[in-house]
Amino acid sequence: MMPVKKCVLLLLFGLLGFSQVSANSIFSFDGLGNSVRRIDARTRAMGGAGRALVDGANFSTNNPALLAGFRKSSVSAQFVTQRRFLSGLGAINDGDVGGFHIIIPFKTGFVFGLGLEPLTDMDFGAIDTIGTGDLGYAMSLDASGGIQAVSLGVAQHFGQQFYVGVRVDWVALGTFNEKWTKTFFGQNVFFSSDDITRTHRGWVPALGMVYRPSPKLSFGGNIQIGQDIRQRTTLTTRFVSVNADLNIETQKQVKLPTLIGAGAIYQAGYRWLAALDLEYGQWRKTETGRFNTWDLSVGGLMRTGSPDPLTQGRRWEINAGLHYRSLYLTTPSGKQVNEVGASFGLGVPLKNQSGRFRYVLEVGSRGNKADHGVSEKYIQQSFSMTGIFQ
Repeated sequence: MMPVKKCVLLLLFGLLGFSQVSANSIFSFDGLGNSVRRIDARTRAMGGAGRALVDGANFSTNNPALLAGFRKSSVSAQFVTQRRFLSGLGAINDGDVGGFHIIIPFKTGFVFGLGLEPLTDMDFGAIDTIGTGDLGYAMSLDASGGIQAVSLGVAQHFGQQFYVGVRVDWVALGTFNEKWTKTFFGQNVFFSSDDITRTHRGWVPALGMVYRPSPKLSFGGNIQIGQDIRQRTTLTTRFVSVNADLNIETQKQVKLPTLIGAGAIYQAGYRWLAALDLEYGQWRKTETGRFNTWDLSVGGLMRTGSPDPLTQGRRWEINAGLHYRSLYLTTPSGKQVNEVGASFGLGVPLKNQSGRFRYVLEVGSRGNKADHGVSEKYIQQSFSMTGIFQ
């Protein structure tokens, strides 16, 4: 019965303006959830651009070659909180640790990185009121969770011009949880309650490189190789009125897409730089009805102070950027969901050149009423701490 329920609700979401469905978010409820961008706080502040910025302070894992820029052992942790507004119908808050990384370089130019970070995220809630009188009931759905991975990376630099890296994600953490509840009007008992839990296991490899033909210019590229991972689904149906449970467990292979990215950096001296990134995702091959995706990001960075190494601990960074991305999510209308956003960030140095605190504010929107029946605006804040071990 679960696929039927999902189809009915998803079709109704396309006609929210003419139905009794109320929801707080819909742009993540599709199979694997919303794809999370694998970027650090500084890159997020630049709209998501930075896969060619190999300066020893870039903790993004979208391009594994960025590891090779580190010359000192470093650690990074990021917390991201988001508030979404669905066309005035409701709002939802969520917050997640966006990434934790430890990076250890060696004198030979070899660098090792270990990370824990999300790959996808799901936050969804909806209630559909059906019928009236004694036969009327409310069908509610709450869904949350996501896929997380342990990220293992190695990289090597060859002088100051060429950097290469390899990353492997061990998908073994995180779950998707769904709760479907059917409640009849005027009664104090549930007709039924369905709980679904999905877990995933598998490996996803990626390759990357950065080429710096001059100190002012650098180019980067990466590819994540699409893989099948195992999904285990546990369905528990509770018939409250008769105090009975039904448990069903199934397994299947689900596909993660091939992702191809490229980026460029232009650095005009010490004070500022500009970044451009483009990523293409082959989601259409993972499941019927999904869309291939594009992610375009532009941004810039400005530093205060002077390039004198003795003043490094007093340098503040100001970042700003814009991004456009299309989402793979299947829609009832058959029209793809797009997202646009703008971001601003501030990097504050810690005492004794021991690291940096970063704050990022991002605002944007997803979807539109003409194509999807609803649109969603969001406000996202990111907080990051990075540390350097001498």
